[in-house]
Amino acid sequence: MVLEGIAGGTYFGSDLVQYAMFAGIVLGATILAKILYFIIKKYGTILTSKTENEFDDLIIEAIDKPMTFIGFIIGLSIGYQFLTPDVPFIVDNFFKAIEALLILDLMWLALKLIDGFIAHIVIPLSSKTESKLDDQLIPILKKIAKASVVLMGGVIVLSNFGIDVLPLIAGLGIGGLAVAFAAQKTVEDMFGGISIFTSKHFTVGDAVRIGSVEGTVDAVGIRNTKVIDWDGRENIMPNSAVVGGNVLNISSEPTKRVSITLGLTYDTSYAKMQEAMKILKGIVNKHKDCEKDPRAIFKEYDDSSMNIWFVYYIKNKDRKFDVISEINMEILKQFEKAKLSFAFPSQSLYVETMPKGKK
Repeated sequence: MVLEGIAGGTYFGSDLVQYAMFAGIVLGATILAKILYFIIKKYGTILTSKTENEFDDLIIEAIDKPMTFIGFIIGLSIGYQFLTPDVPFIVDNFFKAIEALLILDLMWLALKLIDGFIAHIVIPLSSKTESKLDDQLIPILKKIAKASVVLMGGVIVLSNFGIDVLPLIAGLGIGGLAVAFAAQKTVEDMFGGISIFTSKHFTVGDAVRIGSVEGTVDAVGIRNTKVIDWDGRENIMPNSAVVGGNVLNISSEPTKRVSITLGLTYDTSYAKMQEAMKILKGIVNKHKDCEKDPRAIFKEYDDSSMNIWFVYYIKNKDRKFDVISEINMEILKQFEKAKLSFAFPSQSLYVETMPKGKK
């Protein structure tokens, strides 16, 4: 009796049979859309394989889920014809909601096309250019394009429901002044990012020293710059601080200068000192990643050592740490072979024998 009452009752103007037909049509339309996509993908892939560009492959890949969702929307529209709603709100807004869903689906498709276009076409093209500026701009342009699509879609959806967007935009303009004052630091960072892009003092992949941080530029965003230091740590710096600070582009140097001071013991003879400087020059001259003709001079008499100032230049900056290690190891090896001793801080104590009978 209760079941008969439930089955025979009406809910918002329609009975369960009508709702069952509605649900069946929605499900069927969604399945048909999915089947249609598989057919398009199967035969479309055969056709696109004969073309040289990837744009047609991109379209087939992008329409997958949005096409299924369109089937769902069509099912809602057709299934609604079998309902007899008696709620004014549903009657007045159902097809507005359908149009909003359609707009959202088109937005979804546009966002997927933007992602695919950048991943399959823009990035491969930028990788063929020598400039790194396009590599920096691509992520920012991608965000701007996607934000524009979402903003445009949002305005259309609001207009579709009868909401006047002009006062809203005007209100945002007035409120934007207050936000601008509150977000002054953010605005400075954004203009700093623009300055970095236009000035080209450094690009992604360059080795830089910004203030006390030295490392490789990993990313330059609208608000901040990320530098990976030599210890592998991420350093996130506001663009305003980067632009206003002291920036040294290490990658712009034609070679990497290395300067070291080697202290030899005071029992080193004149001949051994000459031999030491000759050994140092020979090590660098034979290394394939170093410039020829390094400088090695007898610099000074220190408290506990006689110091040699040794300066050389590394050509292959990508291997600078390896080269420094190789040079230092070879210095240690050849100095040991030549019996040259490194000095360390020490003091000599001279004791005089007192004459007998004196205290």
